[in-house]
Amino acid sequence: MMDAGDFDAFVQRLREVFFALRGISEVLLADLHCTPAERGVLQDIETNGPLTVPAMAQARAVSRQAMQKTIDQLVDRRLLKFEANPRHLRSSLVAVTPAGSRLFVEIRQREARVLSGWELPVSPAELRRTTQALHQLGSFLSSHEWRTPRQASKGGR
Repeated sequence: MMDAGDFDAFVQRLREVFFALRGISEVLLADLHCTPAERGVLQDIETNGPLTVPAMAQARAVSRQAMQKTIDQLVDRRLLKFEANPRHLRSSLVAVTPAGSRLFVEIRQREARVLSGWELPVSPAELRRTTQALHQLGSFLSSHEWRTPRQASKGGR
């Protein structure tokens, strides 16, 4: 069993890395008029294929409304489009347009150029182990159903 102090220190370091990466991403994307959140949505759809707004919101633990706002901004810029969903009449699929794919390629190339110039303070093997550990932890945490104290006291979800 993990010590609460160890886990707290881990979470704090993870937050620091997250915010540092977000700041770097904001700088790299600024002239492309793309936010880190929009970049993430483009990557999710490029990687997984067309998705519904509720599925993307659930995967990111954000409200459907917040995800819809990001999607709508990308649709307005013709980087994403809505498609009919053969499995659900009311919940369209969101797909990347050719312009969205081109933008994502540009983003990835830009990131690769920047990262290839850095000498990270960890080895490639350490980075791979950390990536695997984060994947395992993410899978573990995602597999647990969490309830707020109010939900638990009512016996509901």
